[in-house]
Amino acid sequence: MKKTPGTKKTSGMKKTLRRKFILFAMSAVTVLLAVLIGAISGFSWIVLDHQSDSILHTLVRGEERFPQRDFRHPKPFAPPTDMDTLQSARFFTVLTDPDGAVLSVSLDRISSVNEDQAAQYAAEITGVFGKIDGYKYEVKQIGADRLIFFMDTAGQFRTFLMVFCISSVLAVFCWFLMLIFAVLFSGRVVRPVLAGIEKQKQFITNAGHELKTPLAVIQSNNDAATLIYGENKYSRNIRLQTRRLNVLMTNLLTLAKLDEEAKLPAERVDISGVIGEMLSACEYAVAEKQITLSADIRPDVFLQVHWDTFSQMISILTDNAVRYTPKGGTIAVSVWSDGGHVGIAEENTCEIPADSDPERLFERFYRGDAARTQSSPSSGYGIGLSAARAIAETFGGTLTAEYPEEGKIRFTARF
Repeated sequence: MKKTPGTKKTSGMKKTLRRKFILFAMSAVTVLLAVLIGAISGFSWIVLDHQSDSILHTLVRGEERFPQRDFRHPKPFAPPTDMDTLQSARFFTVLTDPDGAVLSVSLDRISSVNEDQAAQYAAEITGVFGKIDGYKYEVKQIGADRLIFFMDTAGQFRTFLMVFCISSVLAVFCWFLMLIFAVLFSGRVVRPVLAGIEKQKQFITNAGHELKTPLAVIQSNNDAATLIYGENKYSRNIRLQTRRLNVLMTNLLTLAKLDEEAKLPAERVDISGVIGEMLSACEYAVAEKQITLSADIRPDVFLQVHWDTFSQMISILTDNAVRYTPKGGTIAVSVWSDGGHVGIAEENTCEIPADSDPERLFERFYRGDAARTQSSPSSGYGIGLSAARAIAETFGGTLTAEYPEEGKIRFTARF
């Protein structure tokens, strides 16, 4: 059975949501497993390190027969040192005089060190305890002489490495197991989300089409009443609000259409001509507000776009500029082409919002006033710029906003 366009869109969105869910879930699992491995490895190293310190302290105190816990130097997590542990310890001792000369060397409990190496280690140590070349050492004062204990910590490192490798292998196994579960159950997880998105899009589309007819009837009846009884403030308000609602419906339908990820038919469009026509259409509104309009449009700049949708983006930017530019302000529009890239910029004077974050202007239904009131009859619903950015991204471009200087805002589209 051949898939319909709607079925293909739904299938594509489902795959996208599943990929995002799997990526998010596995990222969380990866972070969790990494933290667990780090915690287990770190804790095991602390325990092993404290255990080796306890063994070395016991050897230095000469308590090999009845070892006890060191309450003067407590080591958290260190298990009690027993005779079996002491017997398995690998260490050697070096006895030196006050001048550092080696008097005797005992290598009975180790075979990997000779007397010369033991004497060299004794000459290099600094302080009463520490580490040197894989050995922990501690000094015991015997009269004027010093007895230095060196304990091999290679076993400690091998045990730590074994714990780390085992925990890493288990973590990798659990990671792949969770990946299988995420792939198998991702479809069920995203199904309610996908259904909600589809219902939302369907509602917006249906509501938009259903509202168009009553709005047209209201507008036509208002025009007829104006012809019969003359224009008054009520007829003017009705005309203004119906126009605003028509613009809102158009932008909402555009966003719903673009959210469906439908590929619009593209053609080679002379955007220089399109923008020139848009600016000519708003000359009356510009003159009425005594706005200075300047244009720097490079001729014969072409883009592969959908004519109606692209024209809507330009209309949103120009209408937005005229609406929010104060009386006596300026609007500057420029179009350029450079190295295969096309740029469109619109700059106008305006009042900077309190939060002064230009990115917030692209949020749906965002307006500068927190109470969401309409400060002027010409204020919009805060949906136009969201639609403009969505249109730009549909054609592989970007739309950004910035405040180049005090009291001015600039919108820049790049393709």
